[in-house]
Amino acid sequence: MDRVVDQLVGERLTFDLAAAELDKTIRSADDAEFAALLVRAGCIPERYSHDSTEEKLYAKAMDSIVAEALRRVGYAADVTQERANSADVVADGGSPAYSLVADAKAFRLSRTALNPKDYKIEALSKWRKGADYAILVAPIAGYPEGESRLYAEADRYQVTLLSYSHLARMIDSGAGPDRLESIWRRGAGHEAATGNAPRYWTALDGALREALGWDQADWSHARRQYFGSLLRNAEDELAYFDEVRRDISAMSREELAAIAIDALKIDSKMRTIRARVAKTRALVDGMEERER
Repeated sequence: MDRVVDQLVGERLTFDLAAAELDKTIRSADDAEFAALLVRAGCIPERYSHDSTEEKLYAKAMDSIVAEALRRVGYAADVTQERANSADVVADGGSPAYSLVADAKAFRLSRTALNPKDYKIEALSKWRKGADYAILVAPIAGYPEGESRLYAEADRYQVTLLSYSHLARMIDSGAGPDRLESIWRRGAGHEAATGNAPRYWTALDGALREALGWDQADWSHARRQYFGSLLRNAEDELAYFDEVRRDISAMSREELAAIAIDALKIDSKMRTIRARVAKTRALVDGMEERER
């Protein structure tokens, strides 16, 4: 996915046009290509600068991936065009028909703070706007480990947490919306809240395995494949940082000083301070002029 993002950014398209091209690429992927997208989805490449066009396009591509995954299991799904106060994806399906909303998340593997507030569980529940169910999709490495109130909040606000690998297994199973509703219904009526990640994922895997008709051996094999891909993705990111470290080691003192000044935004902060001093001086001068 990142290679497509790089190409579109190089073409200097507007963000909306680039997002539309990403969506077309994802929709046209064959089964093998789409499976490859899913198992590596959600991990923002470290080489993308924070808040860059590349990072925003990559995150937008995750919306399209989730929508396409839902289509491939029989939903009528679309990426929403609203920019705020709305879920990323809306979908309808099942017999009898039901609706759901979905949010897609992407994170850097280097991210250390996995705060429940960043997942916007309560907001997603409000954004369902009459939909029967709500789901949130993120890479498994993007969820908190151990104890976290995120899982209790998902229970409280009736939001089902999934990984992209779960979507891949839904597609592989051939299950349609009618069989999947038991998973969303389960998310809307847990027996008790749990703040423990292993317990949450164990329970979800068991429910999914039963709903999709997978035996334990096949499920475990598919899970190992996913984690193998995640580890390869991590190795790619580590290789990137190794290259950055080598490049930095080869730089001159002047080059390093320029990078440090830019990283600390020293020039920008100095401009802001000077502008504030100038405005304050003008204010004081104006007051003294009026007092004369």
